[in-house]
Amino acid sequence: MRIFLYFLEYFLIPQICWTHQYLPIDRLPDWKLKNDGNIGPSYGQPEQIRISYGGDPSVSFVTWQTFDDTLQSIVEYGSDWKFLNQSVLGRCSVFLDRNKNSVWRYIHRANLTALVPGQTYYYHVGSEHGWSPIYFFTALKERENDGGGYIYAVYGDLGVENGRSLGTIQKMAQRGELDMVLHVGDFAYNMDESNGETGDEFLRQIEPISAYIPYMATVGNHEYFNNFTHFVNRFTMPNSDHNLFYSYDLGHAHFVVSSTEFYFWTQWGFHQIKHQFDWLIEDLKACNGA
Repeated sequence: MRIFLYFLEYFLIPQICWTHQYLPIDRLPDWKLKNDGNIGPSYGQPEQIRISYGGDPSVSFVTWQTFDDTLQSIVEYGSDWKFLNQSVLGRCSVFLDRNKNSVWRYIHRANLTALVPGQTYYYHVGSEHGWSPIYFFTALKERENDGGGYIYAVYGDLGVENGRSLGTIQKMAQRGELDMVLHVGDFAYNMDESNGETGDEFLRQIEPISAYIPYMATVGNHEYFNNFTHFVNRFTMPNSDHNLFYSYDLGHAHFVVSSTEFYFWTQWGFHQIKHQFDWLIEDLKACNGA
């Protein structure tokens, strides 16, 4: 098996690079170059807010989007919604999906660290050019009631139309009846459609879930477009810069997320099959203490 995979790596077409294209801190967007205090970004309002588990209960990732470069990616948070007395400066990557009518999307990411498990935090995201509403989340901690552990919502194949379960999941997330969502593939149907507007609408629809509890994503066949470009760029998962395969521990469980889609969409190269195989072997060794 290994000999076959090395052959694929070195003799067949390599993959498109799976990395977030982060913008330099000292950048000057067009509106800033005009050197006019009355001019700012045209589309600086944050939207599509989502949090994800950072691989440790004391860490959460916050991701959101704007349609213009705001120069700042800020999360303000605290244990009292009236006093968001802590702040984190994140990073911004630009996402262009290679369509001739591509929309420039600015994906902002910030890491909240040193969180206290079980503590509820209030937060909003944005910049001086626009802020989100104030949301809240609780840093993950095993439940004292309900038999301990964590409560997950596990589903796949959720689109922007006829989302019959959406209201129920939103209500459960906001009431604290769920700890985490595991969305196991097939988002929006499809995130790339209508120049990505379908993906934007989907992430707006799940915001009443994803802004309150970690929304963990797994790639499915509906994410195949342009070598899974929308999935790679729109989400932020732990221990990975591409979200396609990763793992994390929570409670007594070790979660492994991998992609079978590489075996079907081979026009992007066979590289990715070997990368995932090698990663999985090492991850399982580490998990088992080998």
